[in-house]
Amino acid sequence: MFGTIRKHQTWLWLLIIVAVSAGMLMLFTNTDVWGNRVVTAKGEFGSISGKPIDQTEFYEAYRETRLQEFMRSGKWPGNEENVSRMLERQAANRVYIIHKMREMNIVASDKAVGLMSQEHLHDYPYPQFVQNFLLPNGLTAADYERFVLHEAGIRQLVATAAVSSRFVNPKEAETLWKKENQEIDTKVALFSPSNFLSQVAVTNGALEAFYTNRQSLYRLPERTVLSYIAFSASNYLAEADQLIAQRTNINDVVSEYYFRGGTNVWKDTNGVPLPEVEAKAKIRDELRLGEARGVARRAAAQFGNELIVLPEPYKLATLEKLAADKKLVVQTTQPFDHQSGLDEFKDERVPMTRDEEEQASFVQVLRQKAMTLTDEKPVLINAIPGYNAVYMIARKAKIPSELQPFDKVKAKVEEDYKNFFAQDLARKSGMAFHTNLTNGLMLKKSFDEIAAGAKVLVIDVPPFSPSTRSLTNLDERVNLRLLQNFADKLEVGQASPFIPQAGVIIYVSGRPTIDEKKMAAELDEYIGTLRQIRQGDAFNNWFRRQAEKDRLQGPPQRDNAVSAAN
Repeated sequence: MFGTIRKHQTWLWLLIIVAVSAGMLMLFTNTDVWGNRVVTAKGEFGSISGKPIDQTEFYEAYRETRLQEFMRSGKWPGNEENVSRMLERQAANRVYIIHKMREMNIVASDKAVGLMSQEHLHDYPYPQFVQNFLLPNGLTAADYERFVLHEAGIRQLVATAAVSSRFVNPKEAETLWKKENQEIDTKVALFSPSNFLSQVAVTNGALEAFYTNRQSLYRLPERTVLSYIAFSASNYLAEADQLIAQRTNINDVVSEYYFRGGTNVWKDTNGVPLPEVEAKAKIRDELRLGEARGVARRAAAQFGNELIVLPEPYKLATLEKLAADKKLVVQTTQPFDHQSGLDEFKDERVPMTRDEEEQASFVQVLRQKAMTLTDEKPVLINAIPGYNAVYMIARKAKIPSELQPFDKVKAKVEEDYKNFFAQDLARKSGMAFHTNLTNGLMLKKSFDEIAAGAKVLVIDVPPFSPSTRSLTNLDERVNLRLLQNFADKLEVGQASPFIPQAGVIIYVSGRPTIDEKKMAAELDEYIGTLRQIRQGDAFNNWFRRQAEKDRLQGPPQRDNAVSAAN
């Protein structure tokens, strides 16, 4: 927990997830032209204290829940069944929370709503946010304004319901801070298989036998070929220019971007801050491209609207015919599988990324969407937004799995053979050294002395703590997370067992004295973070009790046959 507190602190309030009764399961859903799963108009939506949840309330909460997921992760939730069920459960939760806010007379102030909106959008222009992100995904400005009002109110509700959790004992916080920030000095004995490759000999018939016993490694998996239409933003720059020309305050918007972000933010390719005139020209170009992306999204959505009303809209031929009528180019990918391929999109990325470390790549998103296509529905009606373009995709072909003959993969078999036996040699060497190390430490020999005697490669690791997220100058063959997991359990002067998956033995050589000045400087902020986390836990407990008391029930599970009949 401690290693991720600061990383997610900005979104901490959006990550409060509450558990509800087992009755909150799934709804029968359809898909609209944007690809959003929406609840059918017929049927029940759950109940609170025996009274049915209003259909309109549920729809509004469902849209707010989609928007909350976008604000949390930087991408819109997918159309998969499990995602839809999650959103439906959260929508019912949200309806109940809104009811509790009314019951407790909690209404967010205009200032609180404004601050919440600022947290979401920062410097991004609100009209552009509506045009580029809400409308292409089936939401409106009214949805966002209602969402922000409720989010600000939920924050106040959390503070009210979990008021007792706000007290954090400073001594306890100090102990936790020390545990998280205590640095560790380590040395790593490395047994890399690459150092043993030269010792592996290939005997007659060995490669053929190795291939025969591991044929599954040389079988090509089932592969997919996609047809796709790219609605490139660069094709809509003229329309973007027209939209920008209609904005009488565009110069003010550019100036606000320039000064609010800081005049040194805008740099040339060498990292040198641009003069004001050039920086503003760059900002204007980015605003222009942002408008073009919005036009591209609307064009893709319009294509989907026209496709869905045609006879047999899920047939590839129907998509290709509509594209030809509109003079749109249908391109084809090379065969790809669930792990590799789609190199055509290697330079594309997901738009509006909020957390680069967690955000899936565009290729991952595209691959996941492509794998949902079936023989019955090979066309994905909803477009997939990228940073440079918006894409409509369809499955063109499915290539069966096939075994590659030995002669075709002989070089790969030889490489795998050597790596396999080099790993075995590295493992045996590591285990033998661990025995030698254990005996030597008992005889009061130093780690360096024992390693030098055995001619083992030793890596000195920069100091780190449980909260360290990255280390400069760390050997790329050593994994920081693995170091943290093992070193934290070792005393000074102790060594880990041989860790075969990493090929290392970790030795703890010291734990430096805590930096008291650093702790004093960070403790107040740390206490605030602990307080927020405990408020979240306390609120979840409060919610469970309230939901049980008010007999909160979500939408009942529906049989597909019954749902279809309705």
